Amino acid sequence: MKRYLVLIACLVIQSCLGVVYAWSTFVPALKQEYGIHEGHSGLIFGTCIATFTVIMVFGGILQQKYGPRKICAAGGLLFLTGYVTGSFSGGNFTVIFTGLGLLAGAGIGLGYVCPLATGIKWFPSHKGFITGLAVAGFGLGAVFFSKTGQHMLDQGHSVLTVFRNIGLIAGGIVILASTLLFLPDRTKQKPSGEQGDLPLRAILKQTEFKTLFWMIFCGTFGGLLIIGNLKPIGLSVGLPVAKATFSVMLFAVGNAAGRVLWGLLYDRIGSVVIIWCMLLLAVGAGWMTLFHDPGSFYISTVVIAFAFGGCFVLFAAQVAASFGAHRLGEIYPFVFLGYGIAALIGPATGGWLIHRSGSPALATGCVVLIAITGAVTAKIYPAGKNGNKPFIKE
Repeated sequence: MKRYLVLIACLVIQSCLGVVYAWSTFVPALKQEYGIHEGHSGLIFGTCIATFTVIMVFGGILQQKYGPRKICAAGGLLFLTGYVTGSFSGGNFTVIFTGLGLLAGAGIGLGYVCPLATGIKWFPSHKGFITGLAVAGFGLGAVFFSKTGQHMLDQGHSVLTVFRNIGLIAGGIVILASTLLFLPDRTKQKPSGEQGDLPLRAILKQTEFKTLFWMIFCGTFGGLLIIGNLKPIGLSVGLPVAKATFSVMLFAVGNAAGRVLWGLLYDRIGSVVIIWCMLLLAVGAGWMTLFHDPGSFYISTVVIAFAFGGCFVLFAAQVAASFGAHRLGEIYPFVFLGYGIAALIGPATGGWLIHRSGSPALATGCVVLIAITGAVTAKIYPAGKNGNKPFIKE
């Protein structure tokens, strides 16, 4: 019974931290009320994601040492402090940047890894499914807070008041839910994975770790490039504004579905589905490159989103399988840095290619190339000098 209580807490925590992906809901209000233009809003969001991925490394190490409850609670407190700080900014960009970009990003980084690591320790035989549920909560939480935030704005509340309410509610729930992140009896935990308990420094030098890092970059680079420019891509191929906007909603649905279903596939079939995920991303991007009618655009959007969502499940599950579920929180954040780098490069690259060429073809073609590179990397992964076996098994 206790492990299901832990699982519920994991889902609640991830859903609350997922408010970061609802950011675009507040951009128009920031511009209208305080003159903070899209460029500055994008900088706040980008900084939050970058801070999240960097601090997650320290969060993984700290939760391994001090336990997930303390570190996740600290993350919830930082998140709450960041949003409340931004709410008292009076519209000052520097204060909002500090609160919602740096403090909240750091809070998400500390909190994100704790539910993942804890959930897998309770359900070691269902790594993919449990990881998928957790990260799906992160994505779906954005839908809830986007709607809730927009409702408050429609009711006449200022955007800063909305920030304060979200910070107090979401941050407070994370702090409370973190008290339920119990660990299973250590005497019942059996370390798994072929790497045993090698020092972290030695693992980071191994070919397998470097391959996982490169592959998560390849997968998330493509997804971020598309989602960061999806509406402009739709408009550039002649879609009406309403249909281009609808595609963004489709991406969110496909992303959430992929996070759960890829996890189920991983548990049933194994790590070979990582290759399938990369190839599916390439197919979706290629479809978007070649066909521009609304129906085809919607199909390619869902396919890309479905594959993109898988990246947040498959690589976490694979780290647990390769290095042991008991070390997921310690090692996965270093793999996840590949996503942080992709976040800094992918959307900007796509926007620049579309701007320079006047067409999305180069941008979507770039996604095809990078995704295929990731698939090929997985296929040809060698045994390596450390003697570890290929993780992609036929």
